[in-house]
Amino acid sequence: ARCGKTLLARVFGAMLALRRENNPIIFDTDLSGNGIINYLPAQTRLNDLSKVADQVSVFDTMLAATETWLAANETCQQNGVAGGPPDFIIDLASSELVRFFTLFADIGFERGADEAGLELRIYYLVSWTLKSLQTCDKIALMLTRSRFFAVRNMAIAAFAFTPEPEEEALIPQINISLFLNALSPAAFAIINEHHFSFSTFVSGGYKNLERDVRSEIWNFLEGIYNQTNAALLDQ
Repeated sequence: ARCGKTLLARVFGAMLALRRENNPIIFDTDLSGNGIINYLPAQTRLNDLSKVADQVSVFDTMLAATETWLAANETCQQNGVAGGPPDFIIDLASSELVRFFTLFADIGFERGADEAGLELRIYYLVSWTLKSLQTCDKIALMLTRSRFFAVRNMAIAAFAFTPEPEEEALIPQINISLFLNALSPAAFAIINEHHFSFSTFVSGGYKNLERDVRSEIWNFLEGIYNQTNAALLDQ
């Protein structure tokens, strides 16, 4: 089921791409063919997390690239070279959620990332089911050095569920940090095309779009940008 996670990953990818060339590095773990690699193929690596080699590749690439940049940073500053550490995005397939965070905890990735100077941000798309709410809470509680954001996609109806009396105590309190505004069918159809680029859009492209659609997409992106910055300040 589509929950908006790849859409959000694409938006973050566009924001980070505007920082500098060849940024960010993206990992797609969705082997079904419906992941972010369809939209940003040049920056994306497809990883099968059921394979140990691909597991190692994801975690080691992030740490090694960050450490390499930090080691070279002093030279870059001395030579007046602009730049910054590489950014990374993992578009995590829902089927890989348990496997990924089990590995994440087992190898002590948070500690390693902190020592390497890599800031971690976890965005979890919440659906209003008991399982989703519990998973969101479980991931948030396991994190010690990462920033965690619960995300609500307003394009997806929040179906209320009625818990049994014995389940009421099992429902965690989730604070939503980021709301994705619902888009009209016309705007969603445009941004969902594989050739559509948010980076090109914010750089002034797609001038042929209807004014209302263009304004709607701008408001969608500004909403994410403003809420993300506000959430970071609150943490």
